[in-house]
Amino acid sequence: MMMKITVWTLPSCVQCDNTKRQLDKRGIQYEVRELKRNPKAIERFTELGLVAAPIIETDAKRWSGFRLDKINSLDFHLRPSA
Repeated sequence: MMMKITVWTLPSCVQCDNTKRQLDKRGIQYEVRELKRNPKAIERFTELGLVAAPIIETDAKRWSGFRLDKINSLDFHLRPSA
């Protein structure tokens, strides 16, 4: 089963675009959702202390902002064992 990855974005967000570009470069599949269209999601993330876009959610983790270290870690864990 594939891990579900959601990237919550804002319009004209450079960090959001960079995050999606890095995921695409690694062939990591994800769903894009818009924060502006989901006030309940914004409320939930704010309560969790996630206040910078993008917000990335996986089955096991979530983080906010452009985090190349987290993307690299995600890529490593999604790769099939050699």
